[in-house]
Amino acid sequence: MTAYFIEVVVNEADALKSLLHLSDRIVRYAAVALLLSLLVAVLLGVLSRQLNAPLAWTDELAQYLLVWTGFVGWIIAARRRSHIRITVFADKLPEGAGRVLEIVTQAAIIVFAAVLIRYSYGLIERNWDVESIALPVSSAALYIVMPLAGLALILQAAAEIADVVAGRRFTAPEPGSQPL
Repeated sequence: MTAYFIEVVVNEADALKSLLHLSDRIVRYAAVALLLSLLVAVLLGVLSRQLNAPLAWTDELAQYLLVWTGFVGWIIAARRRSHIRITVFADKLPEGAGRVLEIVTQAAIIVFAAVLIRYSYGLIERNWDVESIALPVSSAALYIVMPLAGLALILQAAAEIADVVAGRRFTAPEPGSQPL
């Protein structure tokens, strides 16, 4: 019976790791696609202006892509634990107090992400019937990424809290030292 329980737990953990790996890959591919699309939109805008035939939609598309890229980058940075942190105070705390501070910090992130989700639905609803100026899409498209980012941040912060409670400690990587 105990062996069966351990096997089930291990299989579920492997499935969760596979799901996390897949979601990380999807987010990275989305970031690459967004950045390349942003580059193309900006280049088209510059080239069209140089040829005295400006494309009006390139600026607005670049704005949307920049906002979406920012949110996707936020998700990636949260997953890699590479957001800027000032740890001078936290590093001087005893281990128990440091763990409590980390849990409080992650709980604050969860609250912030929940507020982001709550108010993003209002933004989407208010802008759903507003036509974009230059693109044939709703202005709500700018805000659609917000609830997804909020959900990803809540899940990541919950995972961070679980790591702290389990006693796993991660050191912050040096900037630029993580593989893409």
